[in-house]
Parts: sequence; structure tokens; C-alpha cells
Amino acid sequence: MKLALIFLNGYYDLRQPEFYKTEIEWGLDHDYPLICADGGIRLFHELNQSLGDRYSPNLLIGDLDSCGSLADRLSASTMQVVGEWVGKTDKDYTDGQLAVTHAINECGATGIIIYGGLPRPGEYETDHFLGNLKLMCFGRRIRQQSDSENSKKKAHAWRAEMRDVFQTIHFVVSELNLTRRNDGLQRVSLHAEQANVRVKDSDNLRWSLAGLRVDPELGNALRNEFLPNADSAAVRLAPDSDPMYVIHNWYVT
Repeated sequence: MKLALIFLNGYYDLRQPEFYKTEIEWGLDHDYPLICADGGIRLFHELNQSLGDRYSPNLLIGDLDSCGSLADRLSASTMQVVGEWVGKTDKDYTDGQLAVTHAINECGATGIIIYGGLPRPGEYETDHFLGNLKLMCFGRRIRQQSDSENSKKKAHAWRAEMRDVFQTIHFVVSELNLTRRNDGLQRVSLHAEQANVRVKDSDNLRWSLAGLRVDPELGNALRNEFLPNADSAAVRLAPDSDPMYVIHNWYVT
């Protein structure tokens, strides 16, 4: 799959700069496009300041109201800057939606990895987080529209994640394989927004998910965890199931 790395104007845990450095280098090694949605460019600035590197995205997109002077610096560089979109002006599309749409339609991405999607502490950005979470589903819809003749096949080829230092939120359309990230507790939580979410089976989780229906109206997170000695775990949806979110958290207090 061709992935695009999308950097939003949200929370980055800069106490852990090596995480973001590793992710950016991973994207560069695979020739994945690095796309900043407006203020997401600040991550690259902060990394360059703290680590003495010269990382930069391939593209800066959005209305550029959160970039400050960084937008002027980029305009003089080799970065592509897209600040005007015909038919998607003002607040018709968010900067994140612009980034996802560009990744699929212009870069041919079949999946997205999102960074900076969590709300910044003290900013009360719950609305932004919920919108950012929806970007993974939004991207799948754009992907289906761009390949309407094979939409069903393409839908199951879609991959979307929201990554942070100690957790990843996966948008699962078929199956998901998870890898242990450290020696601590590996939490796995399920969340559904659509009515027909049914799990076929699971591997290496403390409580089996076989045959489980995830009811979006109950509001419970259905928290599970890796078996103590398991290096990996898996969740597989029933063939006709709607997608769901799976949160893998490995934070150690």
C-alpha cells in the first residue's frame, strides 16, 4: 500500500522527539509523501530546533492561518504550498480534510497515517479531536469515490491510523494485527460508530472477541489486553461488518 503521512495542527509530545524523528525517517525511507495541514508544520520546526536536523514536509496545505512566519519561510523553499482550493474555500473543508483529499487524489495514497490528531492539553480541543478521528473514515469515502468501479475491493484495501507516542488508533475495515510495543500492559479498546459492527474472532487477547457485536449506543470502550506472554494480537471483523476503531495503548505509568 502507498501511505501518506499527515501532520495536523494538534498535540505533539515533544518530550519524545525521537518518536517523531523515527516516524518521519520511516516515511522518507518508503518514499511516502509528508503532508502538513497548516500548523502541523510546527512539528518540523520544533524537531529541527531541538535535534539540529533539517526535516521538511513535501507539502503544506490549508488556509495557512496557523503557520505564522513559518509559511513565509516555506514559500521560499522547495516545499509545495497549497493555500487556495477552488470550491473548498473558507470553512467548507477543514485543513485536515484538504490534506487527506490531496493525499488520495493527487498522491495516489491507499492509506493515511495521522499525527497531531489528539487535543492539546489545556486547549479544550475536543471538537478538533472528534473531527480528526473522522478523517480516517472520510479518507475511505474519498478513496471509494476515486475508484467507484472497484469500490468494495478498494474499501477493504484502505488503511488508516492515528499515531502518538504511546498509542495508535486504528480504523479497521477488515482485520488488524497488533505488535507488542514494550514489556508493559498492552491495552486494546474497541469503539464503534456504525450499527453493524461484528467481530469474527481474535487472537492472543485476554477475553475472546469471537462473535462479538460492538453496539455504538452502549458507549462502553470494551477494553481488552494482550495475553501476558503474547508478542502480537489480532482482531478480524465479520465479512459484512461495518468498520470500527481499535485503540492500542502501551503507556506505562
